[in-house]
Amino acid sequence: MKIAGMHKPKYFVSFQISLALLLVTGVDFSTESSLSPKHFNYLVYHNPPFDVLTRGPNGTFSYFGASVYVVEWLAAKFNYTYTLIPVNQTIIDKYGTHEALFYQLINDKNIDGITGSFYLTMDRAERMDYTFHTWSDGFRLVVPRPGEESRLFAFIGPFEPMVWMLIFISIIVVVAMMTLFAMVYRHYPWNTCQVPDNKMMPEIDQGNGTRYSDSRNFLFNYVGSHMIYVVNIMTNQGSRESSSLYSFRVLAGIWVLCAMVLVNSYTGIVISSLTTPKMKPSIESFEDLVASPDTKILLRHDTSIGEQILKATSGIYKVLGDQARSNPDEQIVGDAFTVSSKLETGRYAFPFVQTFSIAFVGSQYKKDKQCRFKASKLLPISTGYYSWLFKKNSPFTKLYSRALMDYWESGLLNFGIKFLPTIPRAEKCFVSTTRRVARLLPIQLSDLTSAFLILGIGTGLAVLTFLLELLYSSINNPMRQYIEQQEKQ
Repeated sequence: MKIAGMHKPKYFVSFQISLALLLVTGVDFSTESSLSPKHFNYLVYHNPPFDVLTRGPNGTFSYFGASVYVVEWLAAKFNYTYTLIPVNQTIIDKYGTHEALFYQLINDKNIDGITGSFYLTMDRAERMDYTFHTWSDGFRLVVPRPGEESRLFAFIGPFEPMVWMLIFISIIVVVAMMTLFAMVYRHYPWNTCQVPDNKMMPEIDQGNGTRYSDSRNFLFNYVGSHMIYVVNIMTNQGSRESSSLYSFRVLAGIWVLCAMVLVNSYTGIVISSLTTPKMKPSIESFEDLVASPDTKILLRHDTSIGEQILKATSGIYKVLGDQARSNPDEQIVGDAFTVSSKLETGRYAFPFVQTFSIAFVGSQYKKDKQCRFKASKLLPISTGYYSWLFKKNSPFTKLYSRALMDYWESGLLNFGIKFLPTIPRAEKCFVSTTRRVARLLPIQLSDLTSAFLILGIGTGLAVLTFLLELLYSSINNPMRQYIEQQEKQ
């Protein structure tokens, strides 16, 4: 066995456990299909979190991960030697990581296969041989964790605009009704003394024996007094009732009842919004991503999901593809290193297999000691099945395929990936926070229909009472009775 320029990895414990379990499960280790003295060359590449390739000086490199265990197992099973060769960086810069691997596999006669699994597409199946699938995974979005919504307008948010408009209209109507009642009561004959020319004209004593009419100020005084009364009731400050007449009391009582509903609803929402964090909407789907003004999609043009989005001609994929093509230098990349560096800025969302999403969230938590990112729900995309790729028409593909099927069915690949050191655990970032981040919806008009209905009925009842008072007072007016008695005499 020869590993070109490779430093021995430190993570052999999982591999030894895997070999022991392979013996327990009875997977065939015989060398009936021995390939000795064959020697194979495999391309390796940086594929976090499954495999990590670190380049050193003078062509040296280190490589470890799940694929190393598989290659070791295949070499032991078929008794052959192998060399691991890093993919050419110059070709990566030109085509992207995956296409660089395919280019070297197809055009370099010394390369036999690629370590690691790839999602099969028609194009890939036509250009290369593929084995039984060695991995399956769903897709998620890696997205920035949403922050708290601004509380700058916390005192406006509890009600919808329509509710606010009706509240202001109700205040104007109530103040106008109170002013109307007061004006009529003040000018009615039974309420004040007569003045010359039989006109009701309140007067102000200036202290020097001169009396001036306040007819120019009484409307302003009424409106101001009643406005203060209405606002004090709404702000729970209380206020002295300015009239003892029944119609005014009915109107004021209905307003107090309506204001109680409005104020308690408003107060409850405001307190909740100030004490419970209101989080911005979380991105859980492609539709959410399109609607987000702050987060843009990031695509790898050499991955299957990236190709599907960039080649789409309709639907949500086309919308996302057009968004990425509008800024290709920033949103379309070709290698894992660039993906990680751009995701760390918190401005992008990246669709990829959920294992990568979990690993990235965990690695950032380990780095920053806080949950800056999250993985979305599983995207409505069919589960991906991934196979190893070998040179087209290789005579060993079927042999490898059968062996990899045994390895997959034993469950050891899943076991090895689960305990990879490149997948840090960050359970805190995946705990459900439904209660903590629940968004408080503003109260709609339909929620307060009963309050405004009560206000409307009360206003009508106050007007009816006012008219009855006028009728009763006109019949039982002492001044009228006095005049009638004088006329009889």
